[in-house]
Amino acid sequence: MCELVQAAETFISKNLGAVLKSADFLQFDIDDVKYMLKLESDEELIDEDKYRSVISWTKHGVCDRKEHFSDLFCFIQLDYLSSEFLNDVVRKEELVCNSLECMNLLVMSLSSRLCGAQVFRKSKGQFDKILIIGGDGCEQSVVKFHTKTNQWSKMPDTNIARGYASAVNYNQQILLMGGSKDNTYLNSVEMLDLNDENPKWDSNLPSMGEKRFTFASTLLNGLVYCAGGMNDNVCLSSCESYNPEGKKWSSIRNMNISRSHHALVSARGLLYALGGHDGNATNTVECYDPRSRKWEYIPPMKTHRLGLTSVALNNEIYAIGGLAGSNRFPSVEKYNLDTKTWIDVPSMNEKRYSGSACVVDGVIWVFGGVGAKTVEFYDPATNKWQASTNMDRERQFPCVLSV
Repeated sequence: MCELVQAAETFISKNLGAVLKSADFLQFDIDDVKYMLKLESDEELIDEDKYRSVISWTKHGVCDRKEHFSDLFCFIQLDYLSSEFLNDVVRKEELVCNSLECMNLLVMSLSSRLCGAQVFRKSKGQFDKILIIGGDGCEQSVVKFHTKTNQWSKMPDTNIARGYASAVNYNQQILLMGGSKDNTYLNSVEMLDLNDENPKWDSNLPSMGEKRFTFASTLLNGLVYCAGGMNDNVCLSSCESYNPEGKKWSSIRNMNISRSHHALVSARGLLYALGGHDGNATNTVECYDPRSRKWEYIPPMKTHRLGLTSVALNNEIYAIGGLAGSNRFPSVEKYNLDTKTWIDVPSMNEKRYSGSACVVDGVIWVFGGVGAKTVEFYDPATNKWQASTNMDRERQFPCVLSV
C-alpha cells in the first residue's frame, strides 16, 4: 500500500498543473485541497495554477467554502508571482479583498517590490547542488556537492575566515554574514554571485547592525532575516532584516528570549526560531509575523536542542539533531503547521551537533557536525534516513545551501 501511495504522489507531483485544472479538483474536500497545495512541482507558473485552483474551488461552493479561503491562500507563494499578476488578477479578486489576512499578505509582497526586492522564479532543474561554506576549522573553504552524482567540486574561498557564520541564497547570490575570526566577532558581509561565469566573493556590502556569531538566518518575502547569536560572550535576542536590492539593514523586534546555536526557518509567511541556548539548551519555539511585528511562542519541541539544524518542507518544520548537556543525539522531530503538534521522525544514522541541512527536490540533506564526516539524507516518501557519502573533511557549523 505504501508503494502505491508513493507512486500516486509522484504522479500527481509530475502532473500537478493538470490536476489543479481538472474538474475533479473542484470535488475535493478541504484536506485533499491542502494536500495538493503542499506538493512541490518543477512545472513553470505552478503558483499561478495554485492560485486559480483555490479561487475556482472556493467559488464552486462559496457559501460553505469561503471560510477556508484565507487558509488556502497562505499556501500560495506570492513571491513567485509576477507583479503584473498580483496587480491585475489577485488584487481585483473579491475573495482576496474581503479577507484582511489575504490583503495583508498581498500588500506585504507588493510593498517589498516597491522597496526593490526581486520576484523569485524557480526554473526546472534548479537547486540540484548544495554549497557547503566554512565550518569551524576550515572557515574559508567552500565546496559544492552534486546530489545526482555524489561528487564534490571546489569553489572560490571566502575573503575572510569566518567561524560560526550564517548564509542565505538570494536568487543565486550567496550572502555570507557575521561569524568570528581570531576571537573577534564580525558583522561584515560578503557575497558570491553564482550567476557570474567566474564568481568571486565580493566584500563591498553593508555590514549588519550588530556583530553576531552562532546566530541564524533565513529568507522571507524577499528579505534576509538574522536572529540572535553571541556578541562579546553575551547571548542576543536582537534581530535584523536586510533588503538585498536596497542594500539596507533594519532592526526588527527582539525575540522573547536570547538565543544562540539555534535555528531559524520561514514557512507560510512567518519566521520560526527553534531551540538553541539561553543559559541552557532549550526546547522553546517562537514565531514572528512581519505584519504584526511580534514574536509569539508556539508549542515547544519534545526535546531540548542546542546546536540543532532545521528546514521547512511540505508544511512541516523539522528539528534535526543537537545537544543537551553533554549528550549529542541523532533524533529528529517535526512540527505540523496545520495541527500545531510535534511528532517524532526516524532518527538519523549518526549523532549530529552543529550540523547543517537544506532541501533539494523534496529531500532533506544533512552535513557535518562534531565528529561527523558523513552525509545523509531523508526522504519523507520513504520515511527513512540513508547514508550518501563522506564529506571532504569534518565541518562543524558549516553553512549549507541548495543552489
